[in-house]
Amino acid sequence: MTLRIDTADGADRAIDVSTGRIVVAAGGRPSVPGPVAESGLPYETSDTVMRIGTVPRRLAILGGGYIAAELAEVFAEAGSSVTIVEKEERLLGPQDETVAERFTDLVRSRYDLRLGREVAAVGGRRGALWLTLDDGSTLEADLLLVTVGRTPNSDRLNLGAAGIATHDDGRVVVDRYQRTTAEGVFALGDVCSPVPLKHVADREAQVVAHNLRHPGDLMACDHELVPAAGFTRPQIASVGATERECRDRGLNYLVGMAGYGDVAYGWAMEDTTGFCKVLAESGTGRLLGAHLMGAQAPTLIQPLVLAATLGIDATTLATSPYWIHPALTEVVENALLDLDL
Repeated sequence: MTLRIDTADGADRAIDVSTGRIVVAAGGRPSVPGPVAESGLPYETSDTVMRIGTVPRRLAILGGGYIAAELAEVFAEAGSSVTIVEKEERLLGPQDETVAERFTDLVRSRYDLRLGREVAAVGGRRGALWLTLDDGSTLEADLLLVTVGRTPNSDRLNLGAAGIATHDDGRVVVDRYQRTTAEGVFALGDVCSPVPLKHVADREAQVVAHNLRHPGDLMACDHELVPAAGFTRPQIASVGATERECRDRGLNYLVGMAGYGDVAYGWAMEDTTGFCKVLAESGTGRLLGAHLMGAQAPTLIQPLVLAATLGIDATTLATSPYWIHPALTEVVENALLDLDL
């Protein structure tokens, strides 16, 4: 296979490289809404905002996902007045409904939330921007941060010329072994992954490295149970299906809930908002999903990730191993025991 690479100096020439195997790992870039891009005014993204020289007095954030929530926390703690504009009616929309609802309610007192709204126009000048929303309301900001998602960089690679197919959203099509539709070409990371997270890209890199070295003993990549976390205040973590997804699939499921304040460690922390929620199949106890909000959530979810991945049912997980008292992990144990199995 021949790979043609444009030279970095912008000259009208290219370099041809012949090789038997190629790995496409071109990543992605922040998506930018039309009104922002068309305004010609400056904005920051998650790729650039941590390199700015001064903390803005007024920060406007477009988007309400986990990246928006994490960066809102960073700048609010640094002294910025934060306004979040989100087209959905609550933050963290893809999260389980209980997490999204409770998180949104908790941060209302810290941020100016403009929910159910989109940006119609951006005006002003650097350091003194104004945003017009689709309901006619306006807001002023010293800095605009765009966090509405990411776009795969596949559109910058002329993949069609190599016979490499892409999905409608731009992701490179790969099979379970990370092979593209072109012979000898693999892909990994945000350019192809359905779950654009760092630990997913790391796993895909391990799979591709193995498959390049061992073409007769291919390793598969499984995206079925990918855990995720938001390092917000409070922290959040999840794995598997949300309750809405269980309903939409018509699953016969049970819900187990436990609050941080119901266990000794959480009580000592005076935590009145943290919780663990588990979803399990009725009858079998098979874990379908788990969702946490509160201190140490990304760590506390790990035993639930292991159980779901290894096929350990909820009753076995709750009653077979010892759960240390008074560790905060007791909130996970209590949520499992709350399932009416």
